[in-house]
Amino acid sequence: MKINAANLPFLTTLNKSSEVTQKSNASFADWISEKIINTNSQLNAAEHALAELAAGKAENLHQTMITLEQAKLSFQYLEQIRNRLMTAYQELLREQI
Repeated sequence: MKINAANLPFLTTLNKSSEVTQKSNASFADWISEKIINTNSQLNAAEHALAELAAGKAENLHQTMITLEQAKLSFQYLEQIRNRLMTAYQELLREQI
């Protein structure tokens, strides 16, 4: 009986993704500043979309609402990161040496 090799496309995808994680040695500070910049740009886009909606220039209410929700979720995500960092910092301060 002849046995053929399994040709699974997701295995090559997994190998490529592990290469990407090995190559990206960005620091935590770089990651945080990237998230802050991304959140700021999303908040600016939401503010712009809301101003256009108020001025009557917005053509698509649905897209405006999506932009607002994306900005809201991005801000909430960043807020949770801050909360967890503050909790970790407070726990470190409580440690007795």
